[in-house]
Amino acid sequence: MTLHEPLVSVIVPVYDGEAFIGDTLESALGQTYRNIEVIVVDDGSRDGTRAIVETWVERDSRVRILTQANRGVAAARNRAISAARGEFIAPLDADDLWDPTKIERQVRRMTEAGDDTGIVYCWWTSIDAHGALLDSSPRWDFEGAGADMMVEVNYTGNGSVPLYRRRCLDQVGGYDVTLRERGAEGCEDLDVALKVAEQSRVAVVPSWLVGYRRHPDSLSTRTEQMWRSYTFVLQAVRQRRPALSPALIRRSINQFALYLAGVAFRSREFRKAIGWGWPALRSALALQVLPSVIWLFVKVRLWPDRPSLRVIGPGVRFGGWEMPQPPIPYERIYKRRFKRMQRKSRIAV
Repeated sequence: MTLHEPLVSVIVPVYDGEAFIGDTLESALGQTYRNIEVIVVDDGSRDGTRAIVETWVERDSRVRILTQANRGVAAARNRAISAARGEFIAPLDADDLWDPTKIERQVRRMTEAGDDTGIVYCWWTSIDAHGALLDSSPRWDFEGAGADMMVEVNYTGNGSVPLYRRRCLDQVGGYDVTLRERGAEGCEDLDVALKVAEQSRVAVVPSWLVGYRRHPDSLSTRTEQMWRSYTFVLQAVRQRRPALSPALIRRSINQFALYLAGVAFRSREFRKAIGWGWPALRSALALQVLPSVIWLFVKVRLWPDRPSLRVIGPGVRFGGWEMPQPPIPYERIYKRRFKRMQRKSRIAV
């Protein structure tokens, strides 16, 4: 560690996570950037999670564990932030994995981008319960004043992707605990990213550095709850920013409905997938994704899934791998809009 390396606080909320928490902590502690602390908040686990984490506490002085009654992921993250000492905050879900260079590269980009940058994101790849590669995110490259574009499409992807400047999280009040209280847990990550992007700039490390775990118990598979959560988040955005155009709001709604259609499709709930996609069917976005959707239906009917030979695990450097194309070509679909919004962002500086 050199004197100019700021402390990064890795915050890990976990509830009944014994299946993956060991690998997740190994992934965090194996970062090439060494000046980190890892704060695990056990959110009332009933399994062996706490015992596993305590073995890591004994093994590595950078790990701390806090415990609380089950209050949800937002409350757990806020508890970790309140105990954190770092200048930067790196959220990590208890079943995800990081490329060993993730934090090093994000800290470097944050430093290069300047004090007015509050989020540095990266690309991610989806993995199954065994770490096998499933697919990859689009190669988003948006930087600058990114709040409007983030309303339309969540290019930060998931909770394990961003690195935040601590003071920016403090300014927006952390994660929204009221979503759980309203039966709408699920979009806390999007909500806080939007709030930070409204007050600061965003930057990107253009590499796949997060292994996002997809499995049946994941909160994101509960599509009705995720929709309810999204509607509350969007409602709050419109209250904070009443000047947002109705066209942008419509595009946001259509994009999220298509995202949920994809979640249902991957779960083999094809009727539900059609149901989520139907309201957006007459939008320009739906017409652009339709050829890819038809091809996905054909593939799933004609060819069974084959597990990838590439497996992501703790310590595996996958950021330089050649990744498969995303199932939907959102990178190409949004290319013109990204460039247009990027120009607006530069003009606003």
